[in-house]
Amino acid sequence: MTTQLAEKIIPLPEQRLILPGYQSWQEFKAIQALMDQVAGVRISYLDGCVELMTTGEGHETIKTILGFLLELYFCEMGIEDIPVGNATRESETKGVSF
Repeated sequence: MTTQLAEKIIPLPEQRLILPGYQSWQEFKAIQALMDQVAGVRISYLDGCVELMTTGEGHETIKTILGFLLELYFCEMGIEDIPVGNATRESETKGVSF
């Protein structure tokens, strides 16, 4: 897989989501290594689906409001939670089960 990045990244005022399809764990790690060089982009992987997301003021505002509302709800309902912020949780073998 050959990937080229644009020479200059132009930040967008709004959040964009790009779902390039299903990838293997090794392909995800290769994409992740490339994206480490790009500011303002976050990457996630779940069950073969790679998600790229730009971040900015709008993203941070929405994230903060949602976080506040969830913490308020958990507190009111007596649900114990541990906010982890930007902590990375990574496992090649673990998926999501319901």
